Formats: sequence, structure tokens, C-alpha cells
Amino acid sequence: MSYEQILFEVEDQIAIITLNRPDRLNAYTPHMLQEIIDALQRIESDDGIRVSILTGAGRGFCAGADLESGEDTFDPTKRKKSPRGQIRPGSGFLRFMLGLKKPVIAAINGPAVGVGVSLLLPLDIRIAAESARIGLVFNRRGVLPEFGSPWFLPRIVGFSRAAELLYTGRILSSQVALEYGLVSRVVPDDELLPAARELGREIAVNCAPVSIALTKHMLWQFTFELDIDKVDSINMRYFDWSGKQPDAREGIKSFLEKRQPRWTMRVTEDMPDFFPLE
Repeated sequence: MSYEQILFEVEDQIAIITLNRPDRLNAYTPHMLQEIIDALQRIESDDGIRVSILTGAGRGFCAGADLESGEDTFDPTKRKKSPRGQIRPGSGFLRFMLGLKKPVIAAINGPAVGVGVSLLLPLDIRIAAESARIGLVFNRRGVLPEFGSPWFLPRIVGFSRAAELLYTGRILSSQVALEYGLVSRVVPDDELLPAARELGREIAVNCAPVSIALTKHMLWQFTFELDIDKVDSINMRYFDWSGKQPDAREGIKSFLEKRQPRWTMRVTEDMPDFFPLE
């Protein structure tokens, strides 16, 4: 499939999705979201891809919603209807994002504002360039934070900081975002994509894809699971299953032989037959 508002490339088992409206500072549109979802679905179905990176073209990640419609931008009665069957906010989008089996790394180049931040919160790892500026400015525009932002943000930075960021709509520098835990590291601008690629390769080469998929699933599931006995039960059932699989034997053998592992299990075919445990 060819795309109009994103770029899609694959190299060394890593897919890169690039928001590609640089003349509008990659301002968000519903069409852009559908293309991102399509690209993620392609990644999920391709065992040759282990990790993906989401970044922006030009001098910024995403300037938020495209305000070309002016005052009616956020009016749902003026919004174009999505074709039936499409995943969109409010109709399974968050469940889709949390159900992804492969890690997604955000490489935040320059400004990320409004929905440009909301898109980042369901991702697994966020790396920022020094020039990044991050702000959930919804209340400054008279609308509410969406895409589950009020659910994700307290779990990432804590309740008090989440409240401060959402209530004020303040723009954070990359360093403050790092202090808050909103990003995991900050790198010089010209090192951003190489750093994201290096991290992606570390995951893709060294770690078993099915093991990663189950770990990712548990991370998100356990984020909102309050029953510690259930957590223990699910965790150990997956662990016991994984210990009987070919990748567990290969992980030990490659370590003892001091070589790169050769993983044979595939996310599309070799997940446990009892997955997902609820």
C-alpha cells in the first residue's frame, strides 16, 4: 500500500513510520491515523519485522491537530464520517495499540503538541531529541485531552505531575520531560534516529520475538491489574510455557557458545494457545 501522509520503510528487521506532512509540521489528521494503523498492522503480520520506530519528517514530530478547518476543527457534527470497519479513537483504537505484540519506539524530533503527545503515550519507549518540546495543550484550546491521555499520563509520570501538565497545558523542554519520566532519554538532534535504530537492533537481534511479545503484553496488562495473585498466576503460566519452547533452549545454547542467538519462533504462529490470559 502506498501512503499519502506517512513514510514507511523496513531495514534490518526494523520498520520506521515517519509522519510526513513537514509543511504543516506533521499536523495530525484522521487520514494520517488510518495510515499509521495500517502500517502497524503490516508490521504485526510480518515476522521479518521485530521492532518499529515512529518519528516525524522535517523539524518537528507533530504540531497537534491540523487547525485548517478553523473554529470547527473539533466539532464532531462537522467531522467526516470514517468508513465502516476502520479503527479510530473511541472505537477500539486504544485496545488495538495495547494489543500490539512488537515494541514501538518513539523518536521525538522537535515539537510534539496535543494529539502529537497523545499518540506517543501508548508507545513502549520514548526517546527525545534535545530540540523536542512536549505539551498537552488541550485545555488551552478549550477541548479535552483524548486518546486516553488522562489514563496513560498518570501511569507514566504520576498523578500530581499529570494533573499539572494537563491542567496548565504547559510546554516541556526535553530535559524536563526526561526528569518527569515522560521520555527515557534525551540525545543530540543528529543522534536521535541512530539512537532509536541502535535500540531497535538491540531488541531485534538479542531478544526472542515471542518472549518480547508476551513481556510487552504483561507490562500493559499489569499496569491496570490490581489483583496481585492474578498477576502472579498469569506471569508464571507464561514463564513455565516459555521454558519448554525452542527459543529458551536456543537462548541458553547461544549464551554458552558465545554467539548471536538464532530465534526460530514467530509471533504470527507460535504464541501460546491460551494467549491472552485475562
